[in-house]
Amino acid sequence: MKNKFKLILFLVVIVIIVLSLYISSKDLLVNLITKNEISGEVEYVSIYSHGSNKKTEAFKSEDFELYTADSTSFTSYISNSKVLNKINKIVLTDSSGNIVDNDEIITGIFQSAEQIEHEIWEFQIFKVLDAYFVLVKLNVNWQSPCDFYEYDITNKELKLMHRFDDIDVLGLSLSR
Repeated sequence: MKNKFKLILFLVVIVIIVLSLYISSKDLLVNLITKNEISGEVEYVSIYSHGSNKKTEAFKSEDFELYTADSTSFTSYISNSKVLNKINKIVLTDSSGNIVDNDEIITGIFQSAEQIEHEIWEFQIFKVLDAYFVLVKLNVNWQSPCDFYEYDITNKELKLMHRFDDIDVLGLSLSR
């Protein structure tokens, strides 16, 4: 009888753990409109907590400000067998080509990016309302990983949301 009780209790605990992981991974964080750099295919993608994603129905992008870093903003170097990045200078332009004034948040984003492993090839900041997102394209041999981050203003850190390959972000929409 005790063994049956232990088995049932064990199964209940396993079910609860699996369900909690399933439910927590369903938290929608952001919707993206992406374009594959090679095929040109446009996709609408929802990004969920824990980095999962899935294709979604077409949606209208929210208005956002796009800032692109100058290609000389970072220099890569090797430390303890890792390729890291160092800020050379913070130079951003908006989508019209105008130089963007640097502020505390932008400086924090750049400082957080110094911890990214691999040479930064392209660096874009998306500002939607009071939220900041960053698309970082990395130089990794024959691959083109594109890491999409959310910038945590309170903790001053980039939080990886999802890794793509060969994409541009055309639009985005915050979860409501």
